[in-house]
Amino acid sequence: MQNFYLISFFIASSIFGQSTKEIYNQSIKAYQEKDYTTFLKITQKLDSIRPSHPTFSYNLACAYALNKQLDKAITTLQLCLLNNNSIAFETEKDLESLKQHPNYNSLITLKSSLDKSLSSANKVVTLSEKDLHPEGLAFLNKQKSWLVGSIRKRKIVLFDSKSGKCSDWLVDSSLLAVMSLKVDAVEKTIWVATSAIPEMEGYDEASKGKSEVLQIDIKSRKIIQRIGLEGNHILGDILVTKKGVFVSDSGEPIVYKVQDGKLIPWLNLRNEAFNLQGITIDTLQQTIFIADYLKGIMKIDIQNPEKRSWLAFPVDGTLKGIDGLQFYDNSLIAIQNGIKPIRIVKIYLDKKNEILGLKLLDHNRPEFNEPTLGTILGDSFYFFANSPWNAYDTKGNLNLEKVNNPELYSTYLKL
Repeated sequence: MQNFYLISFFIASSIFGQSTKEIYNQSIKAYQEKDYTTFLKITQKLDSIRPSHPTFSYNLACAYALNKQLDKAITTLQLCLLNNNSIAFETEKDLESLKQHPNYNSLITLKSSLDKSLSSANKVVTLSEKDLHPEGLAFLNKQKSWLVGSIRKRKIVLFDSKSGKCSDWLVDSSLLAVMSLKVDAVEKTIWVATSAIPEMEGYDEASKGKSEVLQIDIKSRKIIQRIGLEGNHILGDILVTKKGVFVSDSGEPIVYKVQDGKLIPWLNLRNEAFNLQGITIDTLQQTIFIADYLKGIMKIDIQNPEKRSWLAFPVDGTLKGIDGLQFYDNSLIAIQNGIKPIRIVKIYLDKKNEILGLKLLDHNRPEFNEPTLGTILGDSFYFFANSPWNAYDTKGNLNLEKVNNPELYSTYLKL
């Protein structure tokens, strides 16, 4: 058993009064004492508390193998590989018994296939501001203009799609990191989700935990209303519909709705989700889809949010690490940057909005360094291929030597 990729912190979840770290330590103690029955039981508990964790999931595969439950070990290890194809399971002593399993070679084949690159998207333009750190992206059809929100610089920028030259569209010293931009149907206003995070310039303890949703008049570029929220919140994505404006929170698993100048909890998913990300809606504006970084995609009836369920992914797909999410022509376009290698996938849906199948659009491309959100324009999906999240140190300082200028890519979806 390997303790690879074990992050230095543990989720604050607790069960029966125990922290996740305490339960993990108990599992290690059982393993060291060769009490493999207990090791499996505790590791199953960890996997239920924190699904898709790289260490917990891998340890679960080892626990199944050590308890001679080889079919379950193979299935669990397959999921681990789909989430991270760099796992050196071939040399793992605890998995030695799997080498005689008839499906073991399929794991070798899967790992090899995940090393291959697949290209669909092409570069559109490189932006002029190197340290912009783009996130939210929007296109103004009436003005034929591109806007991008800046995490680092706390502003909204207009950029030329041919030259990449950037100019400030909205600069306000009170802005937080700009996470998402969404234009209303008539292009009168743009809704913006912002949050205070260490990666933005000027972050301090006083701003910690603050988030705001802004409504901005496009013509005058003036802020019409700003709706604040304090606490453990990171408002990551925003959705503008005929039924109102919805916002996803990755700090607390809650979907908010803008109502009477306030952010009202529309759907509390504390007992069902972990880390909410991209949010989108179908063409008929009846079903909202929201991504959870650990659990996949939930579909929600906009009229009756109690009517909701998680989409069932096929065995050749992984539900982990979905950030950006867009609806297009009875399908979902998802950016999966929380897995290795990074991929962009098209998820086909049936009439009941259940998954029919998956198609990889881009996979394991070296130029893709954590793409995040994107937007649909016509029949193409646009996104920034390189966000410098991994170029920050623990204090939020950006190492420009590790940063390339933002690169906008697009992929044609009609194929």
